[in-house]
Amino acid sequence: MRLTGGRGKKVPRANRAEMIIDALWGGFDMLEKSAQSNNEFEREWNCWIEKHRSESSPERLRRLGESMHLEKKFVENIWWPAFRTLEHLYPEYEVKDYNDGRRFIDLAYKPERIRIGFEADGFFAHIKNIDRWEYADNQLRDMHLIADGWTIVHLSYDIIMYRPRQAQQLVRQIVWSREGRPVASNLSPAEREAVRYGRNGGPVSPAALAAHLGICSKTARKLLRQLAMKQIFRPARTDWKIAKYYVLTQKGMDIWLDR
Repeated sequence: MRLTGGRGKKVPRANRAEMIIDALWGGFDMLEKSAQSNNEFEREWNCWIEKHRSESSPERLRRLGESMHLEKKFVENIWWPAFRTLEHLYPEYEVKDYNDGRRFIDLAYKPERIRIGFEADGFFAHIKNIDRWEYADNQLRDMHLIADGWTIVHLSYDIIMYRPRQAQQLVRQIVWSREGRPVASNLSPAEREAVRYGRNGGPVSPAALAAHLGICSKTARKLLRQLAMKQIFRPARTDWKIAKYYVLTQKGMDIWLDR
């Protein structure tokens, strides 16, 4: 097996054994963390959905009792990995439409001052089985919501199920740009790329980051230490004299990378 860096450079021989060991250790650690994360999500989802059911109108309660497979997958695959919280997120959020009727947004994010609606669009329900007048009515609804200050985001089944990581990054940018979070202009290009790499999930080793950036392990370790001093990364474990793996802090997760 030939190992190459992120820019096509051959990885130095001294780094190869370390990278293989790191990959094996990291793989087992990621499986364990993934199982823990899934259990955590299920607990949070169940508590969150029951809370909203207890506070719902009859029609909203009926909708919450129906199958929410795609909406749950959006939260599980995209929202939860991106933000690790369900605070200010509302399922089947009820709004008045332009004809003084009632409409429901699949998922609404409503902290102070901003309103973002997410629509999980199953292919058959939203494309094949819709007539031209209903399609036009849905577009008018979206336009009225936008005129009222909403941001409306449509996500298809394929995006939710098969392209979640790309959607996570885009949803973060949509949310954070409207919250007015500052761009990480004080980070170097290498530091920005290290943060992006850390958001892929799992701990980051100097050897793996070195391969991704096409630099040596010594430089990658120094880079991670610098980011740890800025409280963007932290050592994965506190009992190591020399950190073997780093993980993003909440500050690191919250940084808005504009490009």
